[in-house]
Amino acid sequence: MKNGYIFLFCIFSFYAFSQKSTILSEELKEISGIQFLNDTLLVAHNDGGNQPLLYFLNPINGKIIKRVFIQGVKNTDWEDIAIAGDFLFIGDFGNNNNKRKNLSIIRVSWKDALDHDTISSDLMTFEYSNQEAFPPEKKTMNFDAECLLFANDFLWIFTKNRTDPFDGISNVYRFQFQKNKHVILKKEYAIKIGSKSWMFDSVTGGDFLNDCFYLITYNRVLKYSLNKGKFNLLKQYYYKEYNQKEAITVIKDDEIYVANEFQKLIGKQKIYRISLK
Repeated sequence: MKNGYIFLFCIFSFYAFSQKSTILSEELKEISGIQFLNDTLLVAHNDGGNQPLLYFLNPINGKIIKRVFIQGVKNTDWEDIAIAGDFLFIGDFGNNNNKRKNLSIIRVSWKDALDHDTISSDLMTFEYSNQEAFPPEKKTMNFDAECLLFANDFLWIFTKNRTDPFDGISNVYRFQFQKNKHVILKKEYAIKIGSKSWMFDSVTGGDFLNDCFYLITYNRVLKYSLNKGKFNLLKQYYYKEYNQKEAITVIKDDEIYVANEFQKLIGKQKIYRISLK
């Protein structure tokens, strides 16, 4: 249903069957995106203000194996990473104050990244068709994003809601990468994640596998199916501890990695391997 609201209900709420965590390098204190590349490699990046670097990690111990510099781009506010075919896509669309007019998607070859320490990139810039003011009124501040995933031949953005009063809705945009183009994205769906606050019910990352969408907030993982234009909540898992989790990758059905940023009061940067079974 285009431009409609899809209200969801909870079917399952539970803790994971198993969860293992590993402290990451200090270099990844602001980790905001991870992606499963193969059985021996994860690829990750930091949040805005850091160098435009990709980090290849050992999935067992989280150690950095390799660093790759991306030429020609800045890390204004990188928030998530997706994979499709030979390419990695990085969402430079963090927009806390809903003021940015330079939102973009960066595309690189992961094969080039494995072979070289410095690589080139392609760029697509974009804007949201439904944003008219920069910033908009507080009640419509829903143009921040921390979730980029690839599903069914499209890239998808799920927004991080910052409305006041908080309405808990994530807007969904679906599009294809267009090199060297400026694209106007139209909202296709809107999902109500929850109604507490952005600290609990705003989307901070996502991934897709086997016809299921996996979204995260700071306090849980949510798993959806999409059927006949409607998202259906299949499961949700509440983490054993609350922290700034902003990265997720799915390695197989209900087996995921989640990573959190460093926070003085909450703790060190970690990566978690979680079973949702």
